[in-house]
Amino acid sequence: MRILYAEDSVIDADLTQRALTRSDDSMQIEVVESLEQACRRLAEAPFDLLLTDLKLPDGTGLELLAHVREHAYPLAVVVLTGSGDGDAAIAALKAGADDYLIKSDQYLERLPRVLDAAVLRHRTMSARRDRPIRVLCAESNAYDLDLMRRHLLKQAPQIRLEAVRGFDEVMARLPERPEAESQFDVLLIDARMQGAEGLELVRLIRLERLLDLPIVMLAGQDSEQLASSALHLGVDDYLVKHQGYLFELPATLEKVHRRAELSREELRLRDTNQRMSQLLASSPTIVYSLRVQDGRVRSTWVSENVRRILGYEVAEALQPNWWLDGLHPQDRTILADRLPQLLSEGRLSQDYRFHRRDGSELWVRDELRRVGLQGGDWVDFVGSWTDITADRRASLISEARADVLDRIVAAKPLGDILEAIALRMQAIEASTRVSIQLLHELSGRIVVGAAPSFPDFYTNALEGLQPAPDAGSCGASAWLGEPVLVADVLDHPNWTKYTDLVRRVGFRACWSVPFKNEDGRVLGTFAVYHDTVCLPDAAQLSLITDFSRITGLAVQKVRAATALRQAAAVFESTRDGVIMTDLDAHIVAVNPAFTEISGYSVPESIGQTPRILNSGRHDKAFYQTLWSSVLTCGHWQGEVWNRRKNGEVYQQLLTISTVRNEAGAPSHYVAVMTDISQLKMSEAKLDHLAHHDPLTDLPNRLLLQSRIQHAIDRAIRTHRHLALLFIDLDRFKNVNDSLGHPVGDELLAAIAQRLRDRLRDGDTLARLGGDEFVLLIEDMQAPEEAARVATMLLELLHTPFKLQHGREIYIGASIGIAVFPEDGSNVTELIQHSDVAMYQAKESGRGAFRFYTESMSRAAQDRLHLDTRLRRALERGEFTLHYQPQIDMETGVITGTEALVRWLDPEEGLISPARFIPVAEETGLIVPIGEWVLRAACAQARAWQDAGHTLTIAVNLSARQLQQNDLSQRVAALMTEYGVGPGWLEIELTESMLAGDHSTTEVRLRELKALGIALSIDDFGTGYSSLAYLKRFPIDILKIDQSFVRDIPHDRNDMEIAATIIAMAHTLKLRVVAEGVETPEQLAFLKERECDAWQGYLYSKPLPAEEFAARFLQG
Repeated sequence: MRILYAEDSVIDADLTQRALTRSDDSMQIEVVESLEQACRRLAEAPFDLLLTDLKLPDGTGLELLAHVREHAYPLAVVVLTGSGDGDAAIAALKAGADDYLIKSDQYLERLPRVLDAAVLRHRTMSARRDRPIRVLCAESNAYDLDLMRRHLLKQAPQIRLEAVRGFDEVMARLPERPEAESQFDVLLIDARMQGAEGLELVRLIRLERLLDLPIVMLAGQDSEQLASSALHLGVDDYLVKHQGYLFELPATLEKVHRRAELSREELRLRDTNQRMSQLLASSPTIVYSLRVQDGRVRSTWVSENVRRILGYEVAEALQPNWWLDGLHPQDRTILADRLPQLLSEGRLSQDYRFHRRDGSELWVRDELRRVGLQGGDWVDFVGSWTDITADRRASLISEARADVLDRIVAAKPLGDILEAIALRMQAIEASTRVSIQLLHELSGRIVVGAAPSFPDFYTNALEGLQPAPDAGSCGASAWLGEPVLVADVLDHPNWTKYTDLVRRVGFRACWSVPFKNEDGRVLGTFAVYHDTVCLPDAAQLSLITDFSRITGLAVQKVRAATALRQAAAVFESTRDGVIMTDLDAHIVAVNPAFTEISGYSVPESIGQTPRILNSGRHDKAFYQTLWSSVLTCGHWQGEVWNRRKNGEVYQQLLTISTVRNEAGAPSHYVAVMTDISQLKMSEAKLDHLAHHDPLTDLPNRLLLQSRIQHAIDRAIRTHRHLALLFIDLDRFKNVNDSLGHPVGDELLAAIAQRLRDRLRDGDTLARLGGDEFVLLIEDMQAPEEAARVATMLLELLHTPFKLQHGREIYIGASIGIAVFPEDGSNVTELIQHSDVAMYQAKESGRGAFRFYTESMSRAAQDRLHLDTRLRRALERGEFTLHYQPQIDMETGVITGTEALVRWLDPEEGLISPARFIPVAEETGLIVPIGEWVLRAACAQARAWQDAGHTLTIAVNLSARQLQQNDLSQRVAALMTEYGVGPGWLEIELTESMLAGDHSTTEVRLRELKALGIALSIDDFGTGYSSLAYLKRFPIDILKIDQSFVRDIPHDRNDMEIAATIIAMAHTLKLRVVAEGVETPEQLAFLKERECDAWQGYLYSKPLPAEEFAARFLQG
């Protein structure tokens, strides 16, 4: 608020400023000392209020007031006067001041309120003056009407005058019905209007149309009788047309208009009051007022619904001690202590208990506010009482539930929790006693959980009671699974057996409600007892039901928590490893046994998946089957191989189960792992003892027979041979007889160890007993392999055995060989026939081997002889190379040649590669032979190069050579040694060589390719025949095997195969060379199919180098 204060006294100005600032620090006060200064500041700036002293140095406050009104400044004016200036204060009000204040002893305390009220009053009056008053004027005198218009326009512009002359015009502008809205606020009627008497017009308006529009009548002078009649008919006021009456007219019009507005407002207030009374009568909230005086509280007014809600008449509720007498005794002290707070703060909200007239109790919320009316020693308040009994009970139930949960979290005993529940219920219903019974989880009998207000003899009588229809309220409720409410236990069949007990305890009513688990199984009963005969009302039954549910919740939660603690104890202490994962298989918990078994700590495990234990021994199908069982059946059990953190692989018994939540949906998986490695080791040890010879630790007859049968099955599938070598030591009996059995046992063990050390991993050496051994050889390509092994074994035994105590013993053996399938089709036959062959070896002179079939023995001997000759041929340089030309299909020009190894034996002459190459591959001689071929080919290439011949030489590479880590270095060294460029050498491989370790093969081939050497696949279509390696390996040339060329054009299938190979190779940007072309028809077909090159007897057989050069490279 902005205030302009005109005051010539510096002291008064300072005191006033201080008082106003203390009351409201937002007030802005500007002080001026004279009339002149005040007029100047009013013209310069806007203010909300002018506070002026009556006496100023250059004028008066009334003059300043006149200046304000003359210039129509929109601000309130308050005049300060001395104690003797009462007449001046009245004059100020008449001149338009909004208020005045006499400078008495207390005026500074009253000043802020006076200023606030003046501003409010000024704004209200300004708004009212600004609002136009619509006046309908019935005036037949034109001169009077003109004067009236002029005067109102100048003195009261807010009055809007509309004039009519006749009776009919007036009636036409007024509403037809009382409820219709009028377009005028006041009706001004000349008593002698044209066409009718003014009184007649008033009568029609008031009595016939029943309009309450304010009416002012104008009459001539000295017309008291007319005025009386007008007032009687309902005119609100009248004016006599005396000299100067026009100056009274605006105030009269405003007065009747304001009086009509007040009347209408009063009517609206009466209607509002009636409506409020009706609302209060039906409201659940009691409204009242009270006065606090001298520390005493007295009700001064109360709404009439106090009768309906509390049962008291209004007059009773206004008695001095009524409120205090109705308070619950425990709440009186509390409320008395809050009275100082109410007086100091002016407001209070408090919940407490109050008694109805019938003695019943309810909770009310009392909210009090101080009102403006107050005296020196009393204060008035208005308040309301709201029945919050239902809310309070809900709050107490919620508190009880929270208290139960807090106690559960704190792991309080169930008995303590149940007793707290019973006591809370008794606190709400003070006239009750409560007992809580549980049903034993195994026997189903009653166990007293809590009964804080009952004697021991009563609880002892309930203990162990079997639920039944006649077992009191609790036993019957537990039996039926529904509430049993007994109003009088002394007159009810359920209680017949317990009347003496009831009389000793002293209760009459018992209401029992069962509480259940989620599956609907009764867990126990919640019982409420009354000392009087009664049944619960709806609210009481609802309360008991709520508490029974809280009790059921407590029982279930505590039992669940107990079960969890027990499970946790098992989880922590079990020797089996336990993992819990979420549905995404992330580990969320492990127990100590798991960390001990696996080696992974808890932090290392959490968040990981069980894949950290994967041993790699189970394939994808195994785990798919496992999880299929878990997802469909909810569990899986079996043995698995897992890996510890240190890399050790061990065997476990694994059980995986699905954990489901309360809704039955899967939430977690639990895996229990039992380390059975020790058990398996024991089982394996027993199994080993059952299947192995205890002296030599070799397989015994039982295990040998099993392995022979498996070997037979594999041999049938793979079309391979297997052999049994029956080994019998020569003259071993002499060792036992001369040196004793301990030395004989020592010798047997040493023989077993020596033989075992020289055998392949896939072979089986067994001891049948005594000095008899059997060797099982699998995966043989030819029976002759068994002969080489037998020779090796006999050579091993030629070396003497050094035993303890310096003994050196020589021992020999005789070996009989039986081959599957030639010498037997089953285990028994093979063992028997190898035994027969062994005796044939002994009869032939001992220290030798014999096949069961004579012809096989001769073939084996021949093969061994060939092996010996091959080694000698390599040393003597008996090998040579023959060359077969390769011809370009388009030009017919020789573009290359294939180098083919030949053996020229001094005794037999030229030996076919088909005889000696397989033996060389078996014995490993193929590697040095292959190196000789490469060296000879490089030397020949150098010679032809020096002679000016451009010719590529293709050399076949063996599988064993391809396995050499330094193959490319060896080839590069030969090329460097002989000065052979990469374009002069081509290396051929068979398809079967590409079917092994792809990664190693790829490395070898790329190393050769890096030397610039062309790579070709020989005999394509007869082996691996996979397109994958053609894409993966750096192949340049495909050679169609002669088996597909031989029957062209007679065999359509061979023709299709050859054509397909050519088309496929060209698609892959590979050259194609056909082998074994012998007829013009074959050549024509291959040329038609656009084969790139060919070789075969049609052009030339393989020739020695000199003959090849003489025939193809001369001229």
